[in-house]
Amino acid sequence: MNKKGNALAIVAVILAMIVLGVFLVNIAMRDCNGNQDCPANAYCGSDYECHQFPEQIVVKQSNFWPALVVGISVVIAAFVFRGKNHLAKKE
Repeated sequence: MNKKGNALAIVAVILAMIVLGVFLVNIAMRDCNGNQDCPANAYCGSDYECHQFPEQIVVKQSNFWPALVVGISVVIAAFVFRGKNHLAKKE
């Protein structure tokens, strides 16, 4: 039949098998998949390793002013969008 089509299909299958193999090896190399795989005093991080919980959590500074600016912006945006809806209903 079509030799180029058959060769392309074989290359695609081999490439898919390689990608699947790399994916499965990556999953097999993980230390944990969730917090239940770690001891009680540890958690599963985004790097799939068990990390100990910190002894103490310290907040070095508060971000009051940026939070205030974002909050006021959200309130203003809510009023703007609400005002557009009232104008559309009146017309």
